[in-house]
Amino acid sequence: MVIQQLVVITMINKNKMDIDGIGNTTAGRDYNDYRTFINVDTSPIRFFDEEIKEVIKEFAKVACREIGRNYNFKRIAAEQKNELNGLTKEYFEDTILENSICYFQQIDDFLKSPINADYLSMYENTIDDLNQKITIFRKKYDEFELVFNDLYDHIFNNNISELKADRRLIWVMLHYMYWKCDIGKGGEIGNVINT
Repeated sequence: MVIQQLVVITMINKNKMDIDGIGNTTAGRDYNDYRTFINVDTSPIRFFDEEIKEVIKEFAKVACREIGRNYNFKRIAAEQKNELNGLTKEYFEDTILENSICYFQQIDDFLKSPINADYLSMYENTIDDLNQKITIFRKKYDEFELVFNDLYDHIFNNNISELKADRRLIWVMLHYMYWKCDIGKGGEIGNVINT
């Protein structure tokens, strides 16, 4: 019995494979090392995120959190837009109004500045891509905040090293797109108000 175990251990070491299978290059195609995190994007909403990454990186150079609500956009009533899109009141109030809205005027000014015309073009390409994907896959999401979550994960996970210091601005930019009616249902339809 002891000799059989020694032979098995010797055979395993001869093949340069530990007992737990680590180092098994022959069966490597079937083997996942449980100690390594594999980042797999399972979201159906995948898109070219390089352009929005560039917009966020450039905006991060000038962004600052301003106290108070400094926005002045003509848009559909928030309650009506949220109902159309299935965004919960709690998420809208606790996340968008509480954390993101203070950046919206700055983003608007940034994108409208003539020196940022390239970034505006990148932004517009991104919203076109996102609207196509959101429309196609919208039925997979019960609430719009789940769409936000998948979009954030896709952008962040594909750009960790470049956006980790400013990752809050990913949320801010996505919320701005929603607020401006660039993504999601609403915008030109319904009663437009000046908020």
